Amino acid sequence: MNVAIREAKNNFSRYGNLAHAGNRVTVCKNGKPWFDLVPHETRPRSVEPIAKPTLSESQATASVEAHDIEGWL
Repeated sequence: MNVAIREAKNNFSRYGNLAHAGNRVTVCKNGKPWFDLVPHETRPRSVEPIAKPTLSESQATASVEAHDIEGWL
């Protein structure tokens, strides 16, 4: 379904409800598609690390010396 941006603005709840019901509402500006209103899609949360660790386990768990934290306190 295509709708002019002014119409979408004036009746946002109506078109939001249509999108929530599973319809794709294409909002047009100057007769050209501008954006779509679509139903929300819940995505599973990723539990994968973003990047591999750059420190070894021994480096990450090494004790901290006083000179290592100068200026931090």
